[in-house]
Order: sequence, then structure tokens, then C-alpha cells
Amino acid sequence: MPNTQIEHYRHIDALVYHGINLLDLAGPMQAFWTADSYHPKYKLRILSVDGQPVETQPGIKIAVDGKISDWNPAADLLIPGGRVDKELGSNTLRSLLQKAAARTNGERIISICSGALILADAGILDGKQASTHWSRASTAQTEFPNVNWQLNQLFVNAGNVYSSAGVTAGIDLTLHLIEQDLGAAISLKTAQELVVYLRRNGGQAQFSSALSLQAAGQSNIAKLSEIILSEPEADWTIENMAKSAGVSTRTLHRRLKEDIGATPAQFVERLRLDLARTALLKRSSIKQAAHLSGFGHIQNLRRAFQRNFGITPSEYAERFS
Repeated sequence: MPNTQIEHYRHIDALVYHGINLLDLAGPMQAFWTADSYHPKYKLRILSVDGQPVETQPGIKIAVDGKISDWNPAADLLIPGGRVDKELGSNTLRSLLQKAAARTNGERIISICSGALILADAGILDGKQASTHWSRASTAQTEFPNVNWQLNQLFVNAGNVYSSAGVTAGIDLTLHLIEQDLGAAISLKTAQELVVYLRRNGGQAQFSSALSLQAAGQSNIAKLSEIILSEPEADWTIENMAKSAGVSTRTLHRRLKEDIGATPAQFVERLRLDLARTALLKRSSIKQAAHLSGFGHIQNLRRAFQRNFGITPSEYAERFS
């Protein structure tokens, strides 16, 4: 029988707006609710700016429990991601988050996915580490350079502020918080009930194809990407890359750094990793994947996987193929 006697409930107020990603809200709230069914701990509410229902990105409308102005100063605040751009610059959100960040009794601020940009806009991530969805990397780094973005982390803890990467990483973070609150046994039971990993190895880079998407914005870089992908085994020195792209080595280095945040060597490695992952998903052997992607030797492939994803090619193949 669960213990129904508990000294302190943890209140969680989710702040929502039109265009939120439904799973950014539903995933963490479901995880907290499931943990609470094993050991009563959480009181959950959903608040919108005006107290009216909001429409999520899938078009599903959700009811709320009140207005943002009704927030509980003793509650954790949960900020989901989604179409956050219209919320940036909101004095209402900025003021509330700044007040929330100043609390000193262990209350938490939790952002899911691109919700971290709302926190950054309020200034409460300045000088702190944070994560957000990989597709928001360019916006995050350009608009909020004072934040120490850790964009390959599934979630990051900076004092009383927690941020997570894309979508389901919000569940990873929530399981971590549940373990802090109620212990490993309840966190494990919650993960089992939701049929998710209790702890996933590696970061969000293993799930994205960010490089090709980011490269598409520059025609020279996109052209170079296609050439390298067609000949991954070639000797891709910076001189050869610059010649293929039709730019100087200095220009190539600058564009890659500015647009993708990578050196020429890292650019080639990531493209080769895209090829290797595709091969592994098609059930190629690790040896075949190393050959097809231009890494040549299995050890080179393993080192690149560990460096970029924090897991081995075997673990990746087992998980996703």
C-alpha cells in the first residue's frame, strides 16, 4: 500500500501559451502524476496568461486551472516549449520568472525543449549552463550569447533552474527530479509504467540530423556537404574542401564556425557520422558502417561515436535499428 502520509507536497504550476508542444507538457505532467500514484507528493496545475484554454501545436485544446497571475510562489514552475517566439519579450513572463528565480527555498524552474528560450529571454540563464532543442541552436547562441549552452545534453541542472533538450528529454529530466524527490525506486517504477528508459546514455545529437539542416542555409556549404557525402573516404583537408566549395580556406573556416559551430575537421566527421548512422540503421555491421562512412577503421568510428554521442556504435545500433 502506498504511504498516504507525507509531510510536504511539491506544487508544480505549468505555464502554458498558444502553440505549446503538447508532449512538452503532457510528458512531464504524466510522469509526475504517475510517481504521485505510487507515493503522494505532487500537486499539479496548468496556468495560462488569461486563464483561458490554449491550443497546442497539434491543434488539441487544453483547459487550464487559472491565470499566470495566480501562480503559487511556493511552486515549481514548468515552462514547455513550442512556438515560443511570440512569448519572447513578454514583460509578464519576464517579471514572473525573475521573481521565481530569486526564491531561495528550493523551488525549481523547469524548462522543456525550446521553453529554455523563454528563461533566457528573462535573463535568468545568464552565466548558467542550459540545454534546448537542437533545432534552436542557432537562435539560442545568437540571441542569448550570455548563456552557456550545452546543446548535446538531454538535460542540465544550474542551481534551481533545470532545462531539457527536445520533447521526450522532458521526461528524462522529470524522472531525474522524481528521483531527487522520492528516490530511485519510485523513479524506476515511473519509468517502467511509462515504458521509457530510466536513464538514456548520450546526448540529443544521436537523435538529430542537425548538420544537414543547418548547412542548407549556405549554398556553398550545402554543395560541399553533398560532395563529401558522395566521397566520404576522400582526403578532406581544408584545402580540398575549400576548392570543392569554391571559397578560400579562410572563408570556409569562418562560415563553418559561424553557421554550424564546427571546425572543418568536425564538419567532415559529423557528415561521416550521418552516413555511419544510416548504415547502422539499415543493419550494416560496424565494420561495413566504418567503411561506407569513410572512417575506414572500426576504432576511428568508435572514437567518433563516443566523442559526439557518448555511446558506442553497437549501443546505437541496438537502440535504433
